[in-house]
Amino acid sequence: MKDLAQIFKALGDETRLKIVEMLLGKELCVCDILDAFDKTQPVISHHLKILKYAGLVADSRDGKWIYYSLTPQAFECIEGFASHMKVELYTKDRKAPCSQNRK
Repeated sequence: MKDLAQIFKALGDETRLKIVEMLLGKELCVCDILDAFDKTQPVISHHLKILKYAGLVADSRDGKWIYYSLTPQAFECIEGFASHMKVELYTKDRKAPCSQNRK
C-alpha cells in the first residue's frame, strides 16, 4: 500500500501528469520534455526524479543522453487497485451496530 500511496502522491501534480501523458508509448530525453513546458531544466528534472522514485518512470542512458519511459508495473499496480475498488463499490454490506450504541 505504501508503494501505491507514493504513486498517487507523484501523480498528484499537473506537471507530472502531463509528463506521464507525454511518455505514453515512447521514450523521451529531458530536453524533449522540457520543450513542452515553460519551466527550467532543474524543475523538470525534479519532477522526473519524483516520478522515478515512485516507480512510474525509468531512465536509460545512451551516451550523454538520458531517456525516460513509463514502467508498466506501476500502472498495473494502479489498475489492480482500481479494479478492486470498483468491485467493492457495489458491495453494501452493513456491519453490526456500533459498539458504543450497545448497552
